[in-house]
Amino acid sequence: MSGARVAAVQPPSFMGVEEHRNAEQAIRFIDDAADQGVAYVVFPEGYPGPYSGPLENDAFDRVREAARRRKVWVSAGRLERASLPDTFHITHKLIDDDGDVRATYRRVQPNHPIFNAYLMGGRHHVLPGDELITVDAPFGRIGLLICSELFVPELSRILMLRGADIIVAPGGGVHSPTRTRLQDTWRAVARARAAENLVYVVLDQNLFGGGNGRTCIASPERMLATVDGPGMACAELDLDRLRVLRSHFYDDEMLSPPGSDADVLWSRPGQSHDRRPELYGELTRPQADAFEYHYERRGLDTWPREYEKIRTTRAT
Repeated sequence: MSGARVAAVQPPSFMGVEEHRNAEQAIRFIDDAADQGVAYVVFPEGYPGPYSGPLENDAFDRVREAARRRKVWVSAGRLERASLPDTFHITHKLIDDDGDVRATYRRVQPNHPIFNAYLMGGRHHVLPGDELITVDAPFGRIGLLICSELFVPELSRILMLRGADIIVAPGGGVHSPTRTRLQDTWRAVARARAAENLVYVVLDQNLFGGGNGRTCIASPERMLATVDGPGMACAELDLDRLRVLRSHFYDDEMLSPPGSDADVLWSRPGQSHDRRPELYGELTRPQADAFEYHYERRGLDTWPREYEKIRTTRAT
């Protein structure tokens, strides 16, 4: 198979004690997507849950059964307990078309404690995982991220180097008006990650309280699909097209006039190979104002230091 039809879902998500209602809604989205010939359904961060409500619900198991019944792959999200009391991991679960969990990705750069508590029912301590994951599917190799990790170009670049064809970054969402209005920025970042790595990027979010969302599917050459309100963005992913973009630099073929519209490229060929790794050592050096994600090693009550460190470092 050279590709597949993918759906990025932007649901009107339920929160807190009502969160269990996401399960029935998720099953309807799976059925609708499968009826449209979709092979891979992507749900947002923490959806169907548990996320902000009680950790004991059967939503995830019901989504697994729906994936098996309709023979589709699914990205689903949930919060899980970590090893220390009162600590958690936010996970991106990749489910195959037999309903089996093919991968559990624990977000390596979770949100910071104040934002975690806002999103996840007062739970501050969402600890980082320490492993990036790619998984082979019938329609390409999937690289797993979560939400604002898409803003970290190094993570997408590593997934590309591991052979990812599709980078999937399910997003969260906000419960109430905040100072940030980032729809255009999110979509610009999705397009940038797709173009610089010659991959497809799938991004979505929960709609907790209405408004416009950021859901989109981007190729290296263009934005393939977007949806602002509740619903699904669907697009056909073509791995043969990626191979064309990846298998050329600006060579004689690329510098010749196109024979037809199909020969026109709308992204820079070979971009994923234009690299100077010997110059990149600075990326791994300690940074004075970098957030320490493993603050729990000093004690769970030490997290306010990270906020103060960033404020004072930048102020000076």
